[in-house]
Amino acid sequence: MKTNIQNQDDLRAERIRLNNQLQVAKAKMRHEFTAIKTELNPARQAVGVIGDIFTAPQRGLLNMGVGLGVDTILRRGLLARAGWVTKLVVPFFVRNIASNYISKNRVSVVENLLGWVKHATEKSPSKIIEQSTEPTDFKRNGQKMIAQN
Repeated sequence: MKTNIQNQDDLRAERIRLNNQLQVAKAKMRHEFTAIKTELNPARQAVGVIGDIFTAPQRGLLNMGVGLGVDTILRRGLLARAGWVTKLVVPFFVRNIASNYISKNRVSVVENLLGWVKHATEKSPSKIIEQSTEPTDFKRNGQKMIAQN
């Protein structure tokens, strides 16, 4: 659209009109971009899950422990009688999923693990006292000895 500019005031008005038109176009593009992102969010999440299955996270002590635990439990326990392909493929996927989950939720996983260890190792004082007053049997060089408290 070509406007007829006669004087300096017309030029200023045209510049203001074009700036307003530019701002409206930018706002429309932002709105459309946000709508597209919202529509594609489920697909992005699916791609993220598939990526977690096939990619191994960075190496670390926690991830190495998870990998070792998953391998031990799956290969020697749950999949002991499975075929070699299953023993090869399933632990790979489970290890990647578990490692990626732990690397993304590291703080909460460690807190839950430490809470579980604390709860499992707590002993009531009465149990500790009962255990310390009972005699303990020791064997030294084939002789039976009773420990004195």
